[in-house]
Amino acid sequence: MRVFERGSGETRSCGTGTCAVALAASLHSKDRLPAHWVIYPPGGRLEVSIDAHSNATLIGPAVLVRDVDISEYLLA
Repeated sequence: MRVFERGSGETRSCGTGTCAVALAASLHSKDRLPAHWVIYPPGGRLEVSIDAHSNATLIGPAVLVRDVDISEYLLA
């Protein structure tokens, strides 16, 4: 799975996109819900569980990739 965000370019991962891919794959597969998927975007392994009502639960690491200080005048 690859993710492109307007203004940022390609990103390493996207939780919403990962859940959407898993749900689309579940709905197009011959298997019934609930389903469990493991997806490997460039940012690392993510797991998605989809229950019988098509609710998705995303499991994966939360990793700080950058620490940024924002000037006060930009917050106004």
